[in-house]
Amino acid sequence: METIWKARDLGGENGETLVEEIVMDCGVSPLTASILIKRGCGSAEEAMAFLEPDWEDLQDPFLLPDMSTAVERILTARENGEIVCVYGDYDADGTTAVSILLGYFKEIGIHAFYRIPNRLEEGYGMNTTALAEVKAAGASLIITVDNGISAVEEVAFCNAQGMDVIVTDHHECQAALPEALAIIDAKRPDSQYPFSELCGAGIAFKLVQALDRAQGGDGDLMGYLECAALATVADIVPLKDENRVMVSLGIRAMNEGPLTPGIAALIEVSEIEVVNAGNIGFVLAPKINAAGRLGEAGRVVDLYLAETISEAMPIACFLRDENKKRQDIEQEIQIAAEKKVAAEGLYNHLFMVVAGEGWHSGVIGIVASKIQEKWYHPVIVMGIGEDGVAKGSCRSVPGIDIFAALSSCASLFASFGGHEQAAGFSLAAERIPELVKGLEDWGKSTGARKHLKKTIYYDGEITADAVDEGLMEELALCEPYGIGNPGPVFKMGEVHATDVRRMGKNQDHLSFTVDGLRCVGFGLGECDTQVRSGAVSLLCKLKMNAFNGNETIQPMVVDLKGDPLMDHQQAWEWVSALKKEEGENLLALPIWHYPCNRLLPERNALIAVYKMMDFEKIRALPFDDVRSYCPGMNSFQLLVGLNALNEVGLIEFKLKRGVIYGKKCKTNEKKDIQKAPLVLKLKKYLGGAD
Repeated sequence: METIWKARDLGGENGETLVEEIVMDCGVSPLTASILIKRGCGSAEEAMAFLEPDWEDLQDPFLLPDMSTAVERILTARENGEIVCVYGDYDADGTTAVSILLGYFKEIGIHAFYRIPNRLEEGYGMNTTALAEVKAAGASLIITVDNGISAVEEVAFCNAQGMDVIVTDHHECQAALPEALAIIDAKRPDSQYPFSELCGAGIAFKLVQALDRAQGGDGDLMGYLECAALATVADIVPLKDENRVMVSLGIRAMNEGPLTPGIAALIEVSEIEVVNAGNIGFVLAPKINAAGRLGEAGRVVDLYLAETISEAMPIACFLRDENKKRQDIEQEIQIAAEKKVAAEGLYNHLFMVVAGEGWHSGVIGIVASKIQEKWYHPVIVMGIGEDGVAKGSCRSVPGIDIFAALSSCASLFASFGGHEQAAGFSLAAERIPELVKGLEDWGKSTGARKHLKKTIYYDGEITADAVDEGLMEELALCEPYGIGNPGPVFKMGEVHATDVRRMGKNQDHLSFTVDGLRCVGFGLGECDTQVRSGAVSLLCKLKMNAFNGNETIQPMVVDLKGDPLMDHQQAWEWVSALKKEEGENLLALPIWHYPCNRLLPERNALIAVYKMMDFEKIRALPFDDVRSYCPGMNSFQLLVGLNALNEVGLIEFKLKRGVIYGKKCKTNEKKDIQKAPLVLKLKKYLGGAD
């Protein structure tokens, strides 16, 4: 994967001035002040609000469209003793939103029940079969959470059955809105709400907040806020503005002692000592999501509504076990999918498309995400059912609109939907080859392949001696981190690593020490030779690592780049330019500041390379293997040497995707590599070096 590193912009002189103001008014370091600016703080006042979120920072819920109408109808339902149905979604956001409303309705005396469609049998959203059951159960009011904004036909069905519908949703609005009694969605075109990125549970909490205010505003809503905070992190919405306030307050409450027994039980079975956005996202939320993925969403509602920890604990254990089951299914599919990627060379394609018989539709989205993260390509994973229908889940990379790509093949699908970075579909399995061809054609016509370079942004440069507890305390002020408020990434330039080790079951990970700091890089195991070879630059996040009662600061390496002369792709570009360029263009190459002994290959090393090849047949030699066979020779020197051997007629070779394909040439003449045109040219511009 090719990566590009970019420093986040501070905003020039105005940014420098603002740094000084924030340092003075907020009492933080210049580094922290710069991070606050890069997270959108445009004044010292905004920076202070960012650092110290408060309940008073929550927006007025009645600014949401139709909120007054919804509150009035719900309170009327209570007065009339009506039955209310909360209609939710099966993911963590939807099940949490259902639980927030059911818990509050019970508290204020509203008779309510819920309906969540089974992911595996019914799919997402409202359906008329379920709505008929809701009607038969006596409901006269339906409140949707985390769905409903596109349910035009289903809401019309409810209206015809004499049931009022209040839609609460956070998804994008379609051209036509359902004819519901009220539609509470901050993304409505006519919405005046100052923040549009609330999740479904966030909207449900705003409804509770509005109902409380309509009844005097003296209710204790912190338990509901805890739930909304968990769902906000789980649904991967931006952790800024009101979302940041909710999550900050919710995490604070959880760490002081959760008010929701179900959350307390889930934290306990997860063995979490201190709650943060990271372990909500990677430890708690997957347990809640797993139930919905495997068709058991109702157990999540049971967890949230449990009145004691002893009642909640068996449910929390069930969710833990369901998540383990989900992980096992996911891992099995991922291993099979990655084998297909390797066996079929799918990494050479723009779209990596894999399919398997019986692959569980509830986890293929997670598998697609993991393959996308590993290879940085758009990925489509499909599970083929016994009925011959393939259900697919798609994940893309910035710049490649997966929904647009699918739309170019719309005639192939029984159904499809999504957005730029994620989508889903179903189609007949026999049409998969047509889909693959259609996607590749779309990619060629749009030039999408140019987006396969991953850009990683960093917040500043630091040295190892600047990493201390004081820095970690200030960085903690900027939490919670997540989408919209990413954890700071720092560049550490030109460091020398010691005690370099590969680790993990498959030796996929890397560990090394830089000036006393133990660094860990997940998925970077193959970079061990690069790290050992000389100075490297790192991009890393800083975390506190607790082990055996001791806390140490650990840089988590996001990416690393070694000496450019060791990068065979970069070296190939430079050698190619060296061969064809002259004059100013040649002098512009960034190689001339290196000493001669780092650019010119040694004779003994070239003899060793020559001996690795055969006369009769072409040998395929992995580039890194050849270089490691010649210790002390960098990639640039190896490529100069290979070209020199070729120029004097000793070998034929080509380099393709990190593999040298070469063979010896038969000759009776004595050859002098030092007379090769490339070597002579290099020496000339180096000042006649020997």
